[in-house]
Amino acid sequence: MAALLACSDPAPGEGKVATSETIWCGLGGATELTQDCTLERGREEGRAAFVVRHPDGKFRRLVASPDGQNLLAADGADQSQSALKGDRWEVILGDDRYVVPVNADAPKP
Repeated sequence: MAALLACSDPAPGEGKVATSETIWCGLGGATELTQDCTLERGREEGRAAFVVRHPDGKFRRLVASPDGQNLLAADGADQSQSALKGDRWEVILGDDRYVVPVNADAPKP
């Protein structure tokens, strides 16, 4: 799993994956958010990096923008739309939506 977050040898403290946490998501154009996705946290090139896993096994990789205000698609054809709103990022990536807490201890919506 850490290999997904870092393609080269990680610097100290980078590329490490914490335990997964459940997050809110709306997949495939769903209008309502459910707690069906899991999130893994790590670091990539000094920035926060995430792997969001869907219940069907698909996943999306995200990395924080240099200013920390947005989460950007780390790979793939889709570009993300996101914004930092208080204690969470709200992300749209293709037909999928995610609510990513800034901190693992942040309250969920």
